[in-house]
Amino acid sequence: MQIPQNVFSHLLLGKHSRELSYSDYRLAMLTGFLSVVSFFVSAGYLLFDLYNEIEHTWRVLSAAAALALVSIVLNRVGRFFPAKLTLGLSTNLCVFFFASIEPVETSLSFLFVLCAMGAISTLGVQQARLALVFILLPVVLFFLSVVIDLDLFIRRSFDPEYVRVNMIVNFLFVFTAAVLNIYFLLTLYHRSEKALRENEIRLHEKNEELKKANKELDRFVYSASHDLRSPVSSVRGLINLIRLSPLAPETKSYVEMMDKKLVSMNTFIEDITLYSRNTRVRIKAEPVNLKALVEESLMNIQYYPGADRFHVDVDVPEDITLVSDPTRLRVVLANLLSNAFKYSNPAAENPFVSVKARAAAQIEISIHDNGIGIDREFLPKIFDMFFQANDKAEGSGLGLYIVRETLEKIHGDIHCESELGKGTEFIVRLPKDIREHQKI
Repeated sequence: MQIPQNVFSHLLLGKHSRELSYSDYRLAMLTGFLSVVSFFVSAGYLLFDLYNEIEHTWRVLSAAAALALVSIVLNRVGRFFPAKLTLGLSTNLCVFFFASIEPVETSLSFLFVLCAMGAISTLGVQQARLALVFILLPVVLFFLSVVIDLDLFIRRSFDPEYVRVNMIVNFLFVFTAAVLNIYFLLTLYHRSEKALRENEIRLHEKNEELKKANKELDRFVYSASHDLRSPVSSVRGLINLIRLSPLAPETKSYVEMMDKKLVSMNTFIEDITLYSRNTRVRIKAEPVNLKALVEESLMNIQYYPGADRFHVDVDVPEDITLVSDPTRLRVVLANLLSNAFKYSNPAAENPFVSVKARAAAQIEISIHDNGIGIDREFLPKIFDMFFQANDKAEGSGLGLYIVRETLEKIHGDIHCESELGKGTEFIVRLPKDIREHQKI
């Protein structure tokens, strides 16, 4: 079955059949098919009239057959739109001419139905406006040739037997062409549905493979983070034991450098784990009291080195509750608050961290500090992966990237305003109810 289909496709579209999407391929095939039908219909009428010794129609029918051939050639060389226009205009005008000169009893005007069907088939929804024009055109021409009868051409009289035979021929032409057109459409749509079902099966298989790969990746991340953290924790434990022993100043500085690098490595492992979880773990929508969550996050970092120097101001109303993912919100607050402590300004006499929130159309959270700040030229890049805005940066460069990715998961956004040497303010906006934005 495949060989005839390829041969037919090559005959109608030439070498261009492989360059088209399936939707364009279907429309181009229909154009070619209807051009072939139009040629044989014109040629059939020409032979019928010549057989009945009717000579006044051969020029128009020959022109119609020639234009159908032009449409076939245009379609084969990839000029699909001109092919459609040539076919649509030539068939409509040809039917209009014969409907104007033939007796109404021959029912030749029914060929206008084929013209409208051809317009719908070949133009489709992609060119809906033009299709509408070519649907209305046969209606207008029908009224001009049959109902109004403008007398543009001399309507001829024929023998009743000829009229009867002509009516039968017209019916057979219209019926056959309509059935072939519908069959061709159904065949193409059947192939389209079959391809769609096959794609759905392949997509389902790929989804199952992806789920399996995600589970394996989750196990790998968990195993790798556990295996990496264990030696880090062990070495830090040994370092703490070494600190209990008398050390030379130079040795002590080396030990502190080692511990500092191990802390940085542990943070990097944690960042990777958080990023991995954020990309694959399903969102859990729960009611969250924002003030309680902020206080919990501050409590977790209260023992950060130098945290006792800070004045922490929390202005979050007790009644602000949102439906969101509490785990992801903890990640966002932990990163932003720890950055406020981490990048404090040593020259500031009264370092502070201010956390404010208000509820309007969205929940807006502001985390403001008077730390070292960020140079304005770096602000567009601070949420990029591995970007570090200053030399004091000790982390992996993943923190703010994870914050942005996490907020995107829960349909929030973040904005940063900062001035070098004066401080930074992060403004987070969150929906009141995440369930309004996605199906959980």
